[in-house]
Amino acid sequence: MATVTRAIPPVLEPYAGSILDADSHEYTPVNMWEEQFGSVVRDFAAAFEGSKMPIRQFVAADDTEITAESVWQTKFAKAPGAFDLSRRLEVLDFTGVRRQLMFPGSIGLYAVSFYFRCDQFPDMLKSITGDRKGYARQLIRAYNDWCVRTAGETDRIRAVGVAMADTVDGLLAECRHMVDHGVRGIWMPSAALPGGVSPAHPDLDPVWDLLAAADVPLLAHLGADADFMMTTAWRDAPAFVGWKAGEEFQMDPWTLSTLHLPVQNFLTTMVLGGVFERHPRLRFGICEVLGQWVGPLAQRLDFWHAHSRKFSLGNMEGALPIRLQPSEYIRRNVRVSLFDIEPVDVYIEQFGMPEVYCYSSDYPHPEGGKDPMGDISAKLERLGPDVMRKVFVENAEWILPD
Repeated sequence: MATVTRAIPPVLEPYAGSILDADSHEYTPVNMWEEQFGSVVRDFAAAFEGSKMPIRQFVAADDTEITAESVWQTKFAKAPGAFDLSRRLEVLDFTGVRRQLMFPGSIGLYAVSFYFRCDQFPDMLKSITGDRKGYARQLIRAYNDWCVRTAGETDRIRAVGVAMADTVDGLLAECRHMVDHGVRGIWMPSAALPGGVSPAHPDLDPVWDLLAAADVPLLAHLGADADFMMTTAWRDAPAFVGWKAGEEFQMDPWTLSTLHLPVQNFLTTMVLGGVFERHPRLRFGICEVLGQWVGPLAQRLDFWHAHSRKFSLGNMEGALPIRLQPSEYIRRNVRVSLFDIEPVDVYIEQFGMPEVYCYSSDYPHPEGGKDPMGDISAKLERLGPDVMRKVFVENAEWILPD
């Protein structure tokens, strides 16, 4: 029987073919946007003329040879399988991955970013005039249509759609359309009120019911959350100048230390507002905002839950609408992807919750590192095979269900 060659660390060979990847991206270069997403993107592509961003670099075809070096060290559109999903499947086989969440990396990501920033920054892509937000919505719709087409091609690569609307009815319609057409993951930007209301508002229960019943995870991801604090001027200081800029976020210390705050706020609202009490099967995945904040948040929420009666009004029962400790909902309903640099072994020793953390590659973005499997597995090896299996296989089954 022929030996299968894979580009994975020896310690992960027992899990080859079963590994789940909680975060990756499609990465279609600008010169192929119209072919991939339709004529509506033409003006958007033209607006990037002269840009030095990697997305603008011309790539004629997704034809880089699949080798251990190219898979783990080649980034952006030249990485094998960056935008040809038949080749991405070959990359999954080569790295022992059974299934992968795939977030937007071109039109979807850039359109969402443009939507949230186009009014605040009129010089951003200034060739786009008129109803700039309306045009951004058209682009997001084109990306979602591509997700629907992708859903019909393979179930191993789950392209994540984007759900944004000003009303709950509009949000429900967006989600229903995608769910009915086979999309198996929906991203709602964490800095925006979903449908214009708090994530904990009962008006959103039909949305959460829909996702829970269909086993479609609600997903949070980096890339559209800078407006959470309404300004990024916090980082306008000499100490934060001269740092690298990633594809989705700046890499200065202020940004890296605060990028989890919008998602933390979103999750806190859902937990304390009883969303997971009312919808125990709702799946929530949090991707590419690190995992170091999750344990301290769970500890903090448990503390305030234990003392919540002290601050209630006399005419209130003083109890939050939850029957479990906040940390129990996080352990049951939430999964969080890891960066390769994170000491996940220390997180687990300090706070427990080994069922929360998930392996992710961020493929083909550079933020994922050049050896994410090796870096994460090396930290986990001392905790034993049960924990290794959880992080690389079992935990992400919650957000990548059969």
